[in-house]
Parts: sequence; structure tokens; C-alpha cells
Amino acid sequence: MGMAKKDLADLPPGTTRHVMSPEPPIRGFVLAGILSIVGAVLMVISIANSWHEVVTIVGIAVLACGIALAITAAWSMAHMKLYVDLDDKGYHIHGAGQDRRGTWDKVTKAALTESRSRLTLYHGQVGRTHIVRPGVGDPKEMDDLAVDVAHRLDKSRGYRQNI
Repeated sequence: MGMAKKDLADLPPGTTRHVMSPEPPIRGFVLAGILSIVGAVLMVISIANSWHEVVTIVGIAVLACGIALAITAAWSMAHMKLYVDLDDKGYHIHGAGQDRRGTWDKVTKAALTESRSRLTLYHGQVGRTHIVRPGVGDPKEMDDLAVDVAHRLDKSRGYRQNI
């Protein structure tokens, strides 16, 4: 998860893709499970004891909330991935509601924050492109991306790489 994948069929040769994924929403899944169990228990108890319909309706509502929360948590895991494609000409950041492109000749500097949660590409004195790791994520994903960006910048400037 997060390592550059070089053998993806939809990418041109020489392009690497870094995939940054948020951590799974464990608390959301746990809460969804608890809500679903409480809702189901309320429904069974109210039906078994011939209680008033309101308890059954509350049980159905709590169960529905649990299922909706589970679906939302699963959806967020699938759709909140950030993809960073790098090639010799530039970068393409897409996914998680973003779609940005740039070229290495416009990048004057790259810097990774100390927490390794954000990589900033500088474009002169004013322009900035921030690549932010979604959620908590894995810092290694950003480390791998930063190394790849450094190599791409060096290569675009004609620097030799002995690695």
C-alpha cells in the first residue's frame, strides 16, 4: 500500500504511481456494528414481548443508522485514495476530489514536512502545490513519494544519480 507501482497497464512507460490511502475507519465500523446489534436486539425484544410499535420503529431506525454508517465508512475507504503519477515531464495528482498537473521545469523546490504528512512543491516565490497524505495514513508512502520526486527533479535538471 503506497509503494510506487511501475507495472500498471493504464500508465505510460516510465510513469510511477504512488497511492496514498487513509487508514480504515475502525471507529466507524465498530460504531456501525454496535448500532446494528442494538437495533436488531430492540426489534427482537419488542416483537417477542408484543411491545408497542414505537420500540420496533426505534429498533429499525437504529439498525438502519448502523447499516448506513457501515456503507459510508466503506465508501470513504474506496473513494478517498489519492493518486500521484510521476513521469519525466511532470506530475498528476488525482483522486479524493483533486485533479492537478504540473511540470518539473516549473518546480523550484520540494519539501516534506517533519511529520511527513505533506509534500510541498514550490513554483517560484508564490506558487505552491501541496500533496497531503489523507487521514493518518502511512508516513512511508510520503517518504517513497519524496524520494521519487527528488529523482525526477534531479533528472529534469540533468543531475547525475548514482543510486
